[in-house]
Amino acid sequence: MVFLYHPVRFQEVLVTRDRSPNLGRPRRKSLRVAAALALILSAGPAVANDTVSVPVASKARKAIPLPAGDQIELSLQQAVQLTLENVLDLDVAAYNLEESRFGILAARGAFDPSLEVDLGATDTNTPASSRVQAPETKTAYGNAFLTGLLSYGTTYSLGFQNIRRDSVIPGYTLINPTLSSNLALNVTQPLLRNFGRAVNERLVVQARLGRDTNAYSFVVAVQTAIQAADSAYWDLVYAIENLKAKQEALKIAQDLNRITRIKIDVGALAPIDIVQTEVTIAQREQDIITAEGLIGDAQDRLRRLLNVQSIPDWNRPIVPTDRPTRTALAQVYKADVNEGFETALRTRPEIKQALLNIESKKVTYAYQKSQLKSRLDLSAGYGASGLGAQTLVTNPDGTTNQLNYSDALSQMGRGDYPAWNVGVVFAVPIGNRTAKGNAATANADLELARTNFAIAKANLQVEVRAAARGIDIGYRSLAAATKARELGERNLDAEKKKFENGMSTTFQVASVANDLTTAVTAELQAIATYLKDITAWHKAIGDLLPQRSVELSGLPVSLDATPAEEGAVK
Repeated sequence: MVFLYHPVRFQEVLVTRDRSPNLGRPRRKSLRVAAALALILSAGPAVANDTVSVPVASKARKAIPLPAGDQIELSLQQAVQLTLENVLDLDVAAYNLEESRFGILAARGAFDPSLEVDLGATDTNTPASSRVQAPETKTAYGNAFLTGLLSYGTTYSLGFQNIRRDSVIPGYTLINPTLSSNLALNVTQPLLRNFGRAVNERLVVQARLGRDTNAYSFVVAVQTAIQAADSAYWDLVYAIENLKAKQEALKIAQDLNRITRIKIDVGALAPIDIVQTEVTIAQREQDIITAEGLIGDAQDRLRRLLNVQSIPDWNRPIVPTDRPTRTALAQVYKADVNEGFETALRTRPEIKQALLNIESKKVTYAYQKSQLKSRLDLSAGYGASGLGAQTLVTNPDGTTNQLNYSDALSQMGRGDYPAWNVGVVFAVPIGNRTAKGNAATANADLELARTNFAIAKANLQVEVRAAARGIDIGYRSLAAATKARELGERNLDAEKKKFENGMSTTFQVASVANDLTTAVTAELQAIATYLKDITAWHKAIGDLLPQRSVELSGLPVSLDATPAEEGAVK
């Protein structure tokens, strides 16, 4: 059952207070201003007609200015929307989500190829100890290497090497200087340890799971913000109406004091009777001071959620304008515990986070199990090389050698001098205690995650049952408080009549009036508590966002109901 709010000005439904000097019948309505709230504030949380869209990306939310005027008039829907746009707590959740997105990018970087360029030159002079040793060797090299890792554990290296060597050995050197080029591709594929995508992409998968976890944390933050705005709004409504009740109680005390003075003047009462009425007036004035403080505290809590920045806005009073309908008081808000728990298991973001944690632990465990295996790597390579050709050129002063680099590239391209290699590396760790310990730890972490999931479900059961119980108790407490207030009014009317007929004292009238004031305050508190209990129920079962027509734009995860079991959320 869902109750709908209708924005109704409280002042439009107040019972008019009789200004007659008679103490009897007019006083029957003396506290109706506060009691009327019991007939009006008795419905569930507001169901928004307009959808509120909350962007997930950091800095995407645009602060909404507060309503202009001497005071800040807010409906419940406005308070919720302003909170979702302005509250700083959502910025924290958004930045955490953005950081986790960068974590996915960083994890994928493990598969980015690496390009290395190596350039250099050397000049080495050594004393010759034989006829086949050059006294001086000059080399210049320019190499490039492209290396990387593939998702199945394959490592590759593509190298292009070029060396120019100038080394003259008298009587033995045929070509000088020489320039050689080599192009080679080498690949290594693990067949046991570190084989497969599950092992090599684990960091990417875990980073994605971490992002999804933070996404659900953002959902939790939004739900918490809605509940906080709702609670602060109704606390402010309670504080305002409580002040009205205290003011009406003061008027009763003042009227009793006035009538007592009249009776003393005509000799119907002793002068000492005036003391009790003055004590009551002092107590009511103290109650008003306390009630005004409650309003200030409630307004400040709401200002904090609205992220009020300017000093003038902090000084402007907040006036809530929404009230529920009268007719909802006679209706009972049914909260099915079993159905609510099943709904919570499928929709609560905390449950989805616990499942994501299990999936992350599974990934770690799979990797550590791979490290228990022996190492069996298959390696293969193929390449080609070439050497620069010589051309004899006759000059006036003799013959010189001129190197042609294109000959080296041509030989390498044609594969005139190929080279290949194939090999297998097999290694068996002795003991392998590090891997065994890590695997056992990972398995324990996985079982711990499953245990935490079971604990989360148990806690959720308690939370849902407590929320349902809160609605039941809240509704019955509201009914009892309403009945107590009604009886208090009747009792005060009866005591006033006795007082007029000389059958009661000012002390007794003041005591009964104080009881009625307490009953009105309790009723107001019961109303606010009941409204907040209904919001807590929707948060407990996980449908607070659709119930309040709030959508999250840009959320990387789905909020659709999913089974509460391993593998259901990935």
